[in-house]
Amino acid sequence: MTSGDGMQPWTNRHLAFFVQYLLAAFAQSLPLSAMGLILNVDLDGRAHPEEVNAFYANALLAPALIRPLLGALSDGVRRCNCGRRPVLVLLQVIWALGLVQASVSRTRWGYFVAYTAVALCTGAAEAVLDGVSVELMRKTGRSATEVQAKSFSFKTAGSLAAFAASPLMLKVFSSHYMAVRVCALVPLATAIATLTTFPAFELPGRVGAGTNAHPGASSGQRQLCRLVPRGAWFGAIFLFVRGAMPTESDTFSGFVSTKVSGVWVSIIFACSNLGSLLALVSFQALPQCRRRLVPTIVATAILSAFVGAAVQCLLAAASPSMPWMYALGAAAVGAVDSLSFLPNLAICAQCAPKDFEAAGFALLSLILDLGDQASARMASFIVQAFDLGSAEDRSWARLPLFVALCRCAMLLPLPLCALLRGIQPVDDAQADQNCQLETTVNVSGNLDRDAAG
Repeated sequence: MTSGDGMQPWTNRHLAFFVQYLLAAFAQSLPLSAMGLILNVDLDGRAHPEEVNAFYANALLAPALIRPLLGALSDGVRRCNCGRRPVLVLLQVIWALGLVQASVSRTRWGYFVAYTAVALCTGAAEAVLDGVSVELMRKTGRSATEVQAKSFSFKTAGSLAAFAASPLMLKVFSSHYMAVRVCALVPLATAIATLTTFPAFELPGRVGAGTNAHPGASSGQRQLCRLVPRGAWFGAIFLFVRGAMPTESDTFSGFVSTKVSGVWVSIIFACSNLGSLLALVSFQALPQCRRRLVPTIVATAILSAFVGAAVQCLLAAASPSMPWMYALGAAAVGAVDSLSFLPNLAICAQCAPKDFEAAGFALLSLILDLGDQASARMASFIVQAFDLGSAEDRSWARLPLFVALCRCAMLLPLPLCALLRGIQPVDDAQADQNCQLETTVNVSGNLDRDAAG
């Protein structure tokens, strides 16, 4: 049953799928504090902070590179009419085993292997869910922005619940290793929930779809047409450029850590997640006509640039002694930044090719991550040029200027929005028709050239 505008209404089965995002985010975020304390305290990483930075960079980059391959595996199992559930459950079991291994590692190398395995499983599980969300978008007739807003809301809610429970867990378990071992129960519980409640609304396998194409058409041409939808390259370019803009978030967090206690740092982070959740819920209440992709990109980028600059420049310049002011600022900035990031997920969803939803979404997310790598290096260069920091030869005096510069940089990719007009989604029948038309034209041209020869 569909509504008057051609969209299927949300059902309990759809909500059961979105709960998977909440459970995955909760399982991913709950052990982060304990795992960070193991690295910095138990393994003495705080004595060599540059090694800690290298640890995280290496542990997170490899899973990001492998994630599209695991997404392709999920798509392959899906096309064999097995669904994505087996892959997701297997990842959740390995995820739990990785946490157990991390809880018994007493060397930095062994801990690195376990941490990388956990990061790989969390990223791959999210890639599987992203693939299903793209199928859900196409089956229900809803926009990518709307579906990704709901997915992002559930992920934020799961992270918020985890960060609220994490301090209590660390207080109950004096050993950081024991806390991580207890967290291994969460992915196992999520695997059981996946087996019992994961909705089977995935479309039937389409292996061999489109066999009614022109008999002389090249199968390679048709496969390329499906793997690279029209406008996907433009979406990838936009994502990389947007992700490569320098950001001030890590530097500003370092500044805040010099002004408040560790407990307030956790509270500020939770407030940022709360602001994100409220903003995403409010966005979903907007009329459908106001959630179009390009207008959303422009409006949220401008809002994030001005609100983020105003709030953080004020806090950086005034340096208030009241911690709750930083918490309120984090909630406001978290709200506008989550709205600004949401269109990136929508672009990944709209550009993901049919039958390769998980791999396509993961590959575009990887392009965005590569842009983030460039962003981090550019921001690091500016920080060094501005001499920002708490060292004796540095200060935070130019932090407001750095914040303003990064926030203005958010507006630079907006002219590239003109490229995104080519990635408007089409239904399955239209996609097949376009693909058949292109291959027919190519074959006709080849026949004409052969006849002329």
